[in-house]
Amino acid sequence: MRQIITSLVIVFCFLKANSQITKGFEPTWINKVSFSKSEINKNDVSAGTHVLLLDNQINIPEQKSYHRVTTKVIDNVGIQKASTINISYDPSYQKLQFHKINIIRNNQVIDKLNISDIQVMRRELNAENYLYDGSLSAVMNISDVRTEDIIDYSYSIIGFNPIHKNIFSNYFYLNDIESTGKINITLLSKNKLNYKSFNTSLEPTISRDNGLYRYNWMNIDTKKTDYEDYTPAWKLLYESVSVSEFKSWEDVVNWGLDVFKTSGEIDPELQAKIDKINSKYETQGEKIKSTLDFVQNEIRYLGLESGIGNYKPFSPNKVFKQRFGDCKDKSLLMATMLNKMDIEAYPMLVNTSLKQTIKDLLPSPIFFDHCVVKVINNGSAYWYDPTITNQGGEYDSTDFPDYSFGLVLKKDNDSFDEIEPYSENKIETLEEFTIDTIGKGATLKVTTTYHEGEADNMRNYFKLNSINSIKKEYEDFYSKTYYNVTALNPPRFEDKLRLNIFKVYEEYKLDSIWQPMPEKENYISATFIANSLLNTLYVPNKNERNTDLSLLYPIIREHHIKINLPRDWGIENDKLFVSSPGFYYEWEVDYDKPNKIINLNYYLKTQKDHINKEEYKQYIQDIKKVDQSSAYLIYIPKSYTQSNFTTSNTNILGGLFIIFKIALIFGGFVALALFLFWYFGNKKTV
Repeated sequence: MRQIITSLVIVFCFLKANSQITKGFEPTWINKVSFSKSEINKNDVSAGTHVLLLDNQINIPEQKSYHRVTTKVIDNVGIQKASTINISYDPSYQKLQFHKINIIRNNQVIDKLNISDIQVMRRELNAENYLYDGSLSAVMNISDVRTEDIIDYSYSIIGFNPIHKNIFSNYFYLNDIESTGKINITLLSKNKLNYKSFNTSLEPTISRDNGLYRYNWMNIDTKKTDYEDYTPAWKLLYESVSVSEFKSWEDVVNWGLDVFKTSGEIDPELQAKIDKINSKYETQGEKIKSTLDFVQNEIRYLGLESGIGNYKPFSPNKVFKQRFGDCKDKSLLMATMLNKMDIEAYPMLVNTSLKQTIKDLLPSPIFFDHCVVKVINNGSAYWYDPTITNQGGEYDSTDFPDYSFGLVLKKDNDSFDEIEPYSENKIETLEEFTIDTIGKGATLKVTTTYHEGEADNMRNYFKLNSINSIKKEYEDFYSKTYYNVTALNPPRFEDKLRLNIFKVYEEYKLDSIWQPMPEKENYISATFIANSLLNTLYVPNKNERNTDLSLLYPIIREHHIKINLPRDWGIENDKLFVSSPGFYYEWEVDYDKPNKIINLNYYLKTQKDHINKEEYKQYIQDIKKVDQSSAYLIYIPKSYTQSNFTTSNTNILGGLFIIFKIALIFGGFVALALFLFWYFGNKKTV
């Protein structure tokens, strides 16, 4: 019976969703815009299509948004893309109306609009992140699309999110990653609108139309935006315009206070939890940390964000009972619990990638994608992210991500908090190689110590993965450099939670660390790499750059490599210091001749989150110096054996044999390391 009821509910929901898709004439209030008929430069065409027109016209008083898209198929590879229409909408407050779906072929119009051909599907693009926004996609696959066809369709989405309380704001793009024939933006409003342009001098034409203000931006034959790798996520690259009826950030705060307002008494079970924490701990710091631990680790992260749920949190009582919530739910719960203990705490809105750029935009709640908590203790401010789990440290040393700026939902607040990162996110690595026989294998012991945010990451990694799977991953990691790597013991860890220090211990048997030298016949070499540096700095592949270069920040990497040799080797001590605008770096070779030990010491600290264009040339010069020390190589004629090896007639080399290239992917917040290896021919003779 329960299954039958569930099935009926699902059928009802989709019948309702389909009933929200209708067919109708184009609105009478729009301005008719013709698509661009200028000659298409096929050198600018990618994926076989070229967009002739993107038209978006919004009637703010009627809460209707009209869209028209006109695309020409240039090549057969573009048929798949051009023949699929996919439009998303939120059925909790929006309706979708199609006006036309046409194929224009040899100046003849072929009508393809048939509502029964449109399928409704759930989107849930963020389901893997436990966010469910309730959006639906209306999908239609147009039949009989051919090369040289023009696909021309239009539709309207009716309804604005009621949470915005009829205060309009939006952000519009005036160009794209591909060149576009024409982009048109038109807004009809009862009130005058505030607007601010970025990367363009294009101004709107403003006129009056039936008592409404009409704002129009039209960009013709737009130039594509050239994106350079490792551009900071906060950099506004597109030609764009911000529009808002909010007059100040204080207006946004007042809107947020109303949205986050709670009513009614605290549930007795929640009050009991608050009382338990309040009575168990004496200091405010202990109460703050205990509350944070509870909300982070016992209230699981799950967002049901359909309609107004995208902005309005559930009540603390509900979140406590259901034991799940998204960022705003968890933040409001934490702030409420602390307030009941007479600790000053507020929800705070942030954008996880825009950083300082958010202050350049016009005031609007649409730019915030995350919610955290600000706490005041003994006159000092602290910030916490309740969506992170298993964080170590005390209340005053809990890591907080580099969100840079946040808008606190506190009465009369009209400005952003600037949040300076206080974590160094240090990783200390000690690798000890013991070489018993030249030309053969070695044993390797590794101790890695993670601090602050890095400790939080590793703590979660060990909780989420089995020891056996971690063991295999670690073996695979070293197998990329050395032959036949076997873990002598499973990796083990030591977690100092309150200090937020996480240590990992590893031990391996390497069957061989020696490789033939392609550029030096009849020689073998062993290479030692400071691996912890390989995902931190980007090595450019060109000398010029048009945008800023992003850096991982804040981080510290200390890497020590100890090489126990079977006998004395002709090693020279060496040092390098690099102080660059974006980072500081030290490298040292210290040979302990009596004990036959090579000590390689590396230290890297990033000093800000980006390199600007004016600093780029200096950065290139400095990063090349780092390249030249990021790995250390010793080599020997392969005809030499342990018995006849002497330092008097053996060439050795200590220096760089690897140039690495690091790719950072933002958006966010994930790093991907790509390694490009070359050998150099520098050598030192003993």
